[in-house]
Amino acid sequence: MAAEVADRTRNDARRAFVAAGLGWGLDGLTWTMYSFALTAVLPALGISASGAGWITAASIGASAVGGVVCGALADRFGRVRVLTWVILGYSLFTGLTATAQNREQFLLWRVLEGFTFGGEWAVGAALIAEYVDPARRGRVLAFVQSCYAIGWALSTLCYLVIFSLAPAEAAWRYLFLVGVTPALAAYLIRRTTRDRVTMTTLREPFRFAELFAAGQVRTTVLATVVGIGIQGIYYSVFVFLPLFLKSERGLSVVGTATYTWVVIMGSFLGYVSSGFLHDAFGRRPTFTFFFAGSALHVALFVLSPIARPEIGYVVSFLLGFFASGQAGGMGAYLAELFPTRIRASGQGLAYNVGRGVAAFGPLMVGRLAEHIGFGTAVLWVGGIASVLATIGVWSLPETRNRDILGPADSAEGRR
Repeated sequence: MAAEVADRTRNDARRAFVAAGLGWGLDGLTWTMYSFALTAVLPALGISASGAGWITAASIGASAVGGVVCGALADRFGRVRVLTWVILGYSLFTGLTATAQNREQFLLWRVLEGFTFGGEWAVGAALIAEYVDPARRGRVLAFVQSCYAIGWALSTLCYLVIFSLAPAEAAWRYLFLVGVTPALAAYLIRRTTRDRVTMTTLREPFRFAELFAAGQVRTTVLATVVGIGIQGIYYSVFVFLPLFLKSERGLSVVGTATYTWVVIMGSFLGYVSSGFLHDAFGRRPTFTFFFAGSALHVALFVLSPIARPEIGYVVSFLLGFFASGQAGGMGAYLAELFPTRIRASGQGLAYNVGRGVAAFGPLMVGRLAEHIGFGTAVLWVGGIASVLATIGVWSLPETRNRDILGPADSAEGRR
């Protein structure tokens, strides 16, 4: 009987890994389309750089709300069910973005897409974290996070093909229409994957307030500070990357895609490497290494002569490595900071409220870019975020190898 339960748990773990990785990879596909589309959307709909910053901030802010709501729903209704809902949501609203005829409509669809986009990470991370052995949690969650880079690579390919075949004023609409395709994955996930933990029911009290109870509130606040710093680094660097390459470096569609792929290769290796480093050396030193590397390589990327590929490609690769690697440990770390009954809620709050506050990063980049240029604006915002994230991590406990799931929490433990 014990052997059957163990075998069933391993099979469920594999399916959960595929579900979480698929959800996050497709999330990366739909979200990164936005940064490529901006190069054509701004002139087509008459949106300024500052306006793009406001729209980006609004969509990221909506993702903060969505992450909190969906995390709480996952603690009540189950990880898999809510994961299915959010994939359907961000697919639908990404596709509808293609229909925008003016700035207001574009803003509406981006806000709704952001709301559903925000829920995916916390739900998927909670799902897989509860299956993984503590000694391997960092690398497994980081590999799931690396699926985002795969989705980003696919959106870059779509950008290259579509913008090479169609005029820019129409190509951005075709690009967003591709974002409907992840809806197909929702059916697969719902049919093949199940939760490990036993969920609360509608008859039981809602526990979201426990995040702010005595003994828990300090962790919740500091975890959110870490989320602000990590998201601030990531979004200040990558949201405007294609626009920076085109407007300040004068690169073509092919040139922009080529440099982006170099960044993506670095990002994938950064995600994966960070997981092994987290498991080997712990959360605090690994985060600090990647935060410092992110600040350094943002500066190098902005200041280096990108027209010289032998320099530009190396710096771009390292930028992707550090700026993505610093986010690679978030899934494991937040799962270890919150107890099972409020884990998805806590992860959703810390990650997505952090994302919502970090939305001011792209907003400030957009506003500052009109006066000091995109590169210098990214440098300032990314540097401040790196310092904030480092302070947050060292104010929280080291959680490497922490057991996060007791026998009473698991579905097989209740049989």
